[in-house]
Amino acid sequence: MLNGLVFGGLSVVLMIARIQLAEGVYIDARSVPVALIGLFEGWPAGLLASALPGLYRLAKLGGAGAPAGAASVIVAGLLGGLVHAWARREGRVRAHHALALSGAVFLATFASFVAVGPYAIRLFGLVWLPLLVTYVVGIGLVAQLFQDVVEQARLSVEQQRFRAIIDEASEAIRIVDPDTFKIIDVNRRECELSGYRREEMIGRDAREFWPTEPELRARREVSVAEARAQGYTRAFGMPYRTRAGRIVSVDSTHRIVEHRGRRYEIIVFREAAEREAAEASRREAAELRAVTLLAGAAAHEINNPLAVIMGSLDLLSRRLPGGGQDARWVGQALDGVRRIRDIVARMANITKVESTPAGANLPPILDLEKSSDDPKEAS
Repeated sequence: MLNGLVFGGLSVVLMIARIQLAEGVYIDARSVPVALIGLFEGWPAGLLASALPGLYRLAKLGGAGAPAGAASVIVAGLLGGLVHAWARREGRVRAHHALALSGAVFLATFASFVAVGPYAIRLFGLVWLPLLVTYVVGIGLVAQLFQDVVEQARLSVEQQRFRAIIDEASEAIRIVDPDTFKIIDVNRRECELSGYRREEMIGRDAREFWPTEPELRARREVSVAEARAQGYTRAFGMPYRTRAGRIVSVDSTHRIVEHRGRRYEIIVFREAAEREAAEASRREAAELRAVTLLAGAAAHEINNPLAVIMGSLDLLSRRLPGGGQDARWVGQALDGVRRIRDIVARMANITKVESTPAGANLPPILDLEKSSDDPKEAS
């Protein structure tokens, strides 16, 4: 609303600084500021702006044409509001909106001359061309310039908002020209991950940041080619080279988008360490479950015949005279059975999977002692 008062004051200034075309013939551009503020801020601002020149026309200048002159300014504000609503439906003020408003204000001015009478109509015949030029230039051209300023301000705000959003993202984001591989923009997380400043990355070829090892570089080339062919791709555990030369494992998402006739490749990088650790934990849990199920089943099946063997050997040892060779053999057999019993007990108490180092002719095998709790301590 404050702008309405400002533009209303400007309209009064234009009335005071009127232009003389001939003896007793003057024109001014009082309707231009009123129509413009109505065009950009709506009819309330347009009506408020028209109040000042309308009152000035009635109270200060007076004359037979005062009511019609004041009415024409008010109509200009209303017309600006109507075109404002039209422009909002189409997204923004365009050239045809401004030109349509210029023509409508010109017709409203003509109607005000007609309302005054024959003398005013003859006067309009002298001033119609300068008035038309004034409205077309004043409303049409100024509206376009004003819209350009508004559009630039809007784009600046949107750019700042976009920058704030991508800089707050937890993933690294890189925007690349898919045709030239030139880096267009990066966010703060990308700079933290790579070790480069934003200014150092923008404008450079994205391939300069790929690993130098042929095998790792080939993986990046395959991922990029797939993104360009299909418009979208995801890759896991991709090599990412930092400024220090360290290769970091990342998961990446590539998407090709088009905006205003230009293509962009948006790449999102996420460090893969957390995902890989979670996958390793899931694999270990699955491996432990498989081992414990197998060991539990084996222990159950071994325990039944083992109990029979141990009982039989115990009875046999009691019947044999002590000190003989047969008694020693039975004692050794009982020691072996007890060893088997301890092993079976450990199999039932496996809590993790630890393997022995591979030997010359043996693959790694489960280290039962390291993988299980002592059954005596567990009990």
